[in-house]
Amino acid sequence: MKSLFTAILDGLTFKDIAGKRQPRAYTVLTGLLLFLMLVLASCVALERQAMLEEVQRTPQPVQVTLEPTDVAQTEAPVAETCPSDPADWTFVDALPGDAMKRIEETCVYDGLAKSVAWAMTVRAGYTRAEANDLFGFAQNPIAMLGQVNFMTNNRGVVAEPVSFTPLHPDFAEWRLNSAGNFDVAYALRGCTRTYEIVGNKADYWNKDYEVICSLSEQAANTHIVFALNGSVYSAPVDPTQSFALFGYVGNGQWVWLGTRQEPKVKMDDLAQFEQDNRRMAEFFGAPYWDAAWLTQTYGIEMKDLPADWQSRTDEGEKAEILNAINQYMSEVQP
Repeated sequence: MKSLFTAILDGLTFKDIAGKRQPRAYTVLTGLLLFLMLVLASCVALERQAMLEEVQRTPQPVQVTLEPTDVAQTEAPVAETCPSDPADWTFVDALPGDAMKRIEETCVYDGLAKSVAWAMTVRAGYTRAEANDLFGFAQNPIAMLGQVNFMTNNRGVVAEPVSFTPLHPDFAEWRLNSAGNFDVAYALRGCTRTYEIVGNKADYWNKDYEVICSLSEQAANTHIVFALNGSVYSAPVDPTQSFALFGYVGNGQWVWLGTRQEPKVKMDDLAQFEQDNRRMAEFFGAPYWDAAWLTQTYGIEMKDLPADWQSRTDEGEKAEILNAINQYMSEVQP
């Protein structure tokens, strides 16, 4: 132990000529550094103690200032409008070899659906004037035509004879199934442009309507009821399927051009016809427009029937209704 102490002492000091021990230079320097570090630590401790005493003696409220920051503004997405120009529509095949096509921009069908809903509403007991008010039409969305140029699969463009519903503003009709409910449905069967491009020129075969759509008209009603000017007439009918034509008149608006007189098919199996029509509507990208759709989309249900409609089978009342309709038609279409 004595030798270790002597070795340490010799490392820190040396003997001068007189035999006295003197500190080595680095020992002095190290001691000075240790002294300065001790003084610095003491100052820090004293300053910290003073700060703590000041805080404890006079508490100060903490103030937080929020500086405005640049926040990226998220712009609301701009809703894309439906193209109203048929030149911007894309027609694609839905069924092989069919002249009728599906329109890729299915929003186009919204305007068509509104006119179809009108056609359904006037078969559900509403007068033409009432239906116009319900849908905001200034006039009936229907054209009074005797025939319509139409593209067929095997005969090209032909002039198809059509019929249209009576347009007397106060005329009302109900198409009822065996359960006494409104039962007329429509299914899209495709659309076609009314021109062909020959070279760099459009050759129109129907200039009044740039696009015509064909819809199956599934009238599953077993009774029909007419009412006008207090007269009521009801009669049994066979469920039939026909084909209605609707033409595009621009700005998202469609008009009912009429219903083709042929073909008209008697529906023996109503469930099968409905299944087929639902499938066809899906092929062409449109809803199946039936009574349930009319209620769900527009809140329209069949209007109440005349209380004694089942007994109103007088041919005289039928004649009165037809005479009033014919007189009106002669006035608006002389």
